[in-house]
Amino acid sequence: MRRAKPLQIRDEALPLRVTLMVNDGPPAPTDVEVVARVLGGDGEAFGILIRRYEPGLLRFATRMLGNPDAAADAVAESLVRAYRHLAQCRDPARLRSWLYRITGNRCRSHLARRRTNDISLSEAPPLADASDSWAVLERGEQVALVERALNALPAEKREAFVLKHVEGMSYEEMAAVTGARIPTLKMRVHRAREALLAALEELV
Repeated sequence: MRRAKPLQIRDEALPLRVTLMVNDGPPAPTDVEVVARVLGGDGEAFGILIRRYEPGLLRFATRMLGNPDAAADAVAESLVRAYRHLAQCRDPARLRSWLYRITGNRCRSHLARRRTNDISLSEAPPLADASDSWAVLERGEQVALVERALNALPAEKREAFVLKHVEGMSYEEMAAVTGARIPTLKMRVHRAREALLAALEELV
């Protein structure tokens, strides 16, 4: 009886096999495609957008409000509002900016209803996917000082700083989120940095 020879695979064939395995399956739908599905009657497709953007929105809201429970409420309210008014999103290709704008508005409404000293600073969770510029600040106890200084900033400066240095947005994206002009945003970020440094010098 003739025995079958073992299959020989040359090393140079491996990268091709890996590429084929990685590319297996349909690509993830774009925001434009998902929005079209939702507006077409497929309400469950909105879950794709929730999974895609909820983590970042929660991170943003937590930095704005300083309290994870309040942040979760703000994001939940924002996503419900986004779902109900999805047809008002003029450019689905910029859905991310639109969602952040809604969440930013909800955060400002929450801040307007309470005093700054009611915010719980100790409950804020550590960042999971922060940008490199923010990660540099996370060194032991220093992060608690940064949290305290960040929450002492006026809402507009805090929002600009978080969008730039936590969410890693470009100034163009930030303008779409906040409705402010780019020079204004650059000034807010600059002044926020200065205020943070001054506050940290006082707290240390």
